[in-house]
Amino acid sequence: MQSYLILTFFFVSQFLYASEIIFQKSQKYAFTYEVVIAPSQKENKKLSLWIPYPVEDQAQKVFSFKSHSVWPVKLTQENKYGNRMIYIEGKTKKEPVTLKFEYKIERFPYKGEKKNDSFLAPALYRGPDKLVPIFPEIQTIAKEETKKASSTHQKIRALYDYIINAMTYDKSGTGWGNGDAVWACSTKRGNCTDFHSLFIALNRSENIPARFEIGFPIPVDKTEGEIAGYHCWAAAYDKHKGWIPVDATEAKKTGEIEKYFGALPSNRIKFSQGRDIVLNPRQKGEPLNYFIYPYAEVAGEKYPEVSRKFYFKTLS
Repeated sequence: MQSYLILTFFFVSQFLYASEIIFQKSQKYAFTYEVVIAPSQKENKKLSLWIPYPVEDQAQKVFSFKSHSVWPVKLTQENKYGNRMIYIEGKTKKEPVTLKFEYKIERFPYKGEKKNDSFLAPALYRGPDKLVPIFPEIQTIAKEETKKASSTHQKIRALYDYIINAMTYDKSGTGWGNGDAVWACSTKRGNCTDFHSLFIALNRSENIPARFEIGFPIPVDKTEGEIAGYHCWAAAYDKHKGWIPVDATEAKKTGEIEKYFGALPSNRIKFSQGRDIVLNPRQKGEPLNYFIYPYAEVAGEKYPEVSRKFYFKTLS
């Protein structure tokens, strides 16, 4: 019993230590993005494939990239939010095709930007998105929650606190994961897309620019392994303080509410920002709700038979 308690204490203390370090130091990761194209009944038809490429900014650097693809790879960038992507053209086959993209990335603790480039212009993140509208019920909540705030910074904090208090992290049933701010406002539950879509809608209702960011979480209790899926977060703009990052779901899960307001740790890799994404070259289908998983078209029509897996290894 005593040895069990000692072992438990050791693992808990190591986890807490790692949780502190990621707010203080950069981390280097090897990251593998694997894509499998399932066989198509329309053999030898044009296949177009878009895969997000990691962001490079003050919080993140890509210092190595290797492509393992049977088809030529082209790196492109859409011109609204600056998201980069791997674009591939090929022909559909009778057998599955596996592609792998390997990165080495350094991620830094992040406290927001004060200096804006064209892709961070506040005006880009002020108006509605398809699933993040300026909606009457959301406007009413925003006005009520910020009525005592005397500055933009206080308003952003009040809306962050509202999300944490009002929302429940709950992925049961259907409806969650779309980042539908009206659905999230009505049900008061969901995953990170739902939490942060409502946060963004509340801020925009108060004429505060707010943006959506998405990538992958890196576990602090492991040094390598598979990552099940994406994670997202947000930032809101104060003209005096710049972009203020928040992660309301991590704050909700961990109870560390102060830590995740105005700061993000280094255990994540960012792949894109913004909503309603128009790819480059432009896809035939509708703009993407958000861009984290591969998107494919065959002969100009959306091709959903694309699977993916993600792997990481902590390098330092």
